[in-house]
Amino acid sequence: MAAPLVAAFLVALLPMAPANAAAVPVLDRPMEFLVVHGDGSYCRSDGNCADWISAEGQIFADSPGKLQKFLKHLGNRKLPILVRSPGGDVAAAMQMGTIIRRQGLSVAVGGTRARDCPYGDPLCKEARQKDGSLAGEVYSNGAVCLSACPLVLAGGIRRIASSSAAIGVHQITTTYREVRVQYRTEYEVLNGKKRILSKREVGRKMVGKRDTTKLGARQKAALIAYLGKMGVDAKLFDLMMSATPQSIRVLSQTEALDLGMTTELATADQLVLAEACPAGRTLATCTAPIAPLAPVAPPAPTIAPQSPPLPDTPEPGMPTPTVQQAAMPEAGHLGTFTRTA
Repeated sequence: MAAPLVAAFLVALLPMAPANAAAVPVLDRPMEFLVVHGDGSYCRSDGNCADWISAEGQIFADSPGKLQKFLKHLGNRKLPILVRSPGGDVAAAMQMGTIIRRQGLSVAVGGTRARDCPYGDPLCKEARQKDGSLAGEVYSNGAVCLSACPLVLAGGIRRIASSSAAIGVHQITTTYREVRVQYRTEYEVLNGKKRILSKREVGRKMVGKRDTTKLGARQKAALIAYLGKMGVDAKLFDLMMSATPQSIRVLSQTEALDLGMTTELATADQLVLAEACPAGRTLATCTAPIAPLAPVAPPAPTIAPQSPPLPDTPEPGMPTPTVQQAAMPEAGHLGTFTRTA
């Protein structure tokens, strides 16, 4: 039977199953797609606050279908995607990257922390609104995109990973499963000839399983072709093959940039704030400024009263002035005060 491509990132097994889904770490759950509304520091000078897509968890065979349905629900909105994943199904990751590229979306390695969630469950159910979205903030420190996840990242028009995030690859594990299937067949024999009347499956049992890191020629060609289509150097494939499934080859920022795994040196925050940054410009030049304080009107000029003129004839008992009194300067513009953010 067809062998699924699986790139697995090994994690320690829990001694016992958690009591509820909230107790399962985000990276141990199937990947989930959420719209996140930024507030506060994610609001631009025009008063609009940035939104983005959170994509966190493991990649399974049904992940591309979920992503496609999610993006269809968003309509024409082209929101950046923040991905955090330990890996998963390689074929599914390539399908997701293809969907992202077709939609013209950008991707950054980063996590989302909802404003009203505990540290241990940054995307908690309690913080979600009726439509499933939540309000939150971006973080890069400790965010990972490992194993098959870089194939999702490769689909982005812009591909971003800050120095505090990690992109890691290793060998692909192909799993072969042998399944024994039992059928119940009804037939009749007429004039010495057997004719099948019905056939249905009555049992299925896995009787064997085998893992290998050796890729067939077709699998290798498909993977290298995908990388080339996404603008990623085929040398990434060699780096993948250099690390065993039990290890991870983490790319430096220079390596990621040289291989085309990232498109520029930037952060997930900059991608979120840059909105629709035209091709050819860096995110740093597109990042909208934070909303400034309201301008302060300059103070009204102060007009000093003039002194009364001296009398032509001194009052009785007063000495005759010998020096003419200097007149006060006429009131004028004293200056302006402007406050800048």
